[in-house]
Formats: sequence, C-alpha cells, structure tokens
Amino acid sequence: MSVEQLNHYIPILSTVLEIAVCLAAAHRRLWTRLPYFFIYLTLVVFLDLGRWVVLVNMGYSSAAYQWTYWMTQIVMLLSRGAALADICHAALGYYTGVWRMARTLLAGAAAAMLIAAVVHTWGQVNIASYLIFVERELEFAVVITLFVLLLLSRYYDVQLERPLGGAALGLAFYSTVIIVCNSILMQELGMTWPDVTLVRTLGFVGALAIWAPPLMAPLPEAAPPILGTEEGYERNARIVSDRMRALNERLEELMKR
Repeated sequence: MSVEQLNHYIPILSTVLEIAVCLAAAHRRLWTRLPYFFIYLTLVVFLDLGRWVVLVNMGYSSAAYQWTYWMTQIVMLLSRGAALADICHAALGYYTGVWRMARTLLAGAAAAMLIAAVVHTWGQVNIASYLIFVERELEFAVVITLFVLLLLSRYYDVQLERPLGGAALGLAFYSTVIIVCNSILMQELGMTWPDVTLVRTLGFVGALAIWAPPLMAPLPEAAPPILGTEEGYERNARIVSDRMRALNERLEELMKR
C-alpha cells in the first residue's frame, strides 16, 4: 500500500478516535474544567472531517485540498495555543502571582513567535512556508511551556491530576512529533510532504491514545489550595520588594567602602 493510500485511510482511524475522545470529554463535562481544550477537541473533529471529505472528492494533490488544509491549519494552531493556555491556567490559576508571571510569558512568547515567523519568511508568497515555521515555533513553545509548568508544579507542590496531566502529556507528545517532522524529516532528511503527513497523523493518533484513558474515568473534584486573598498577595509582594530594595541599597553602600 502506497503512502498516498495510507493518507486516505489512516485519517479515518484518527477521526474515529477523535470522535470517541470528544464524546468521552463531553460525557465527563470537560468544558467545566478545561473549556478551551474541549473546544480544541471539538474543532479537531469537525475540521478533520471536512479535510477528509475534500481529500476523497478532490484528491491529495488538488488545489482545493491544499487550500482547505492550510486554512483549517490556522484554526488548529490558534485553538492549540488556547488549549495550552487553558492547561496552564487550570494548573496555576489559584496561584495569583505565578499565573500572572506565566500569563505574561505566554503572551510575550506568542508575540515573539509571530514576529520571528514574519522575519524568517519575509518575501515568500507561499502561506504554507509561514504556517510551517509558525507551527514549529508554536510546538517548541508548547514543549518548553509544559516543561516549565512541570517544574513550577513540583516547586509549588501542585498535583496535575486527571485529566490535566494527561492533556499536558498528550500535547507535549504531539508537539514533539511536529518538531521532529518540521525540523528533521523535512529539512534534514528531505522527506516528501505525503510521508511527513503520515507521520504527523500517526503522532496525533498517539496523542489521542494518551488523552483517552484520563477521560474514560470520572473527573476528580476540584480542590483549590488554601491561599490568601489577592490583596494579601499584593501586600506581601510590596513588603518583599521593599526589603529587596533596602538590601540592594545596603550592598551598594558596602561596595563603596
């Protein structure tokens, strides 16, 4: 069986798994815990169904399929970024200061990623080149952000319970596959786009397999940590800032002697 034939049939398996995972998420009312991640799962089902219909009727190499793929890929990228922010907020939202820092870093990383993509692809009329670069940078951001989330969770003793841990692990796995495809298989090994598409699809099947088990069981009750008020955090932050400023002034005096 050729790669092009596999690209016709493997997406069927992927779509079946996507529908199963989405139905499990709906049954467990995942939108109450991870609303943007649930929207992402739902969009994946409908967009992949639309892609498959165009693929079967128009062919893999048709302009209609290429246009459909890249236009829907924009929606996929945006929704996956929102799902990442959703996971970070669910894990750290109760910790006001940490979440403020994480939110600022995420926004800055997104802006830097888009600017870098514009600079890197300047002068190219093919939108696919821009989207491939943006996608690669996004997946790097996903992996790094989830790694930092893991470190912060361990430092603040935050438990990534079901389904949060599974959602993060699945995203990290799929992002790693995309990075390998865009950076190694395409650029270094020169694999054709049909071959890369097959690897990407199989990678998403792996992510679905990671997401499925946590969603098959009932979601645990959310247990927010016992924290002070936001006003208390602001007051403590000012106290720490004043002490750090006093320490800095004292050190400057010692250095002058």
